[in-house]
Amino acid sequence: MNLPHKKPRPLGREDGTLRDANLIVIATEDTHAPEAYFDIFGSPRIKVRVLPTGGGLSAPGHVMKRLDQFAREFDLAEDDELWLMLDTDHWIEPGHVRNFVRVCAEAVQKGYHLAHSNPCFEIWLLLHVADVAPGEQLQRCAEVEQQLRDVLGGYNKRSLDPARCSLAAAADAVRRAEALDQPPGQRWPQKTGSHVYKLVKKLLEPAGG
Repeated sequence: MNLPHKKPRPLGREDGTLRDANLIVIATEDTHAPEAYFDIFGSPRIKVRVLPTGGGLSAPGHVMKRLDQFAREFDLAEDDELWLMLDTDHWIEPGHVRNFVRVCAEAVQKGYHLAHSNPCFEIWLLLHVADVAPGEQLQRCAEVEQQLRDVLGGYNKRSLDPARCSLAAAADAVRRAEALDQPPGQRWPQKTGSHVYKLVKKLLEPAGG
């Protein structure tokens, strides 16, 4: 008798993780910084798996396909969450914005969550250590990275030190990002800001919260 193929659990005994923990899977167009950043969250209640970009496949459609593949390959629980994390950067420029809008719409239809940053993930890191005035426009990631260097005395996305992003600083970043999220309810920040706060709020919630 042929038994149906059972998909493996994404987390289990082999990595010392209890499967009753909720799982958050993040597909990102970045290769280094987000994966290192989310190491600061060591909650036994929620486990985070980051799917970084490899081989230069950073276009929105490629990033979403990594979530699709993960969902196909693993047995996900009802309360596990899949998140699409993109930089608006040049994706919202005239030659790319139609594709960006399409990918965001498809992701929402599939039940994925969105955590985009304008212009890039580094604005989320900057909000840990500095205020960004409402209406201030940082249109290029190079501008944001320079501000990070000015505040921190240096920044290298290939060797991000998670210790410099404490949980207390993450709570400050959530507060600052929420204040910048105007108008709320959009699929990505319309001005300088980051929707990564929507994800991090979940990670900062106390057990039972």
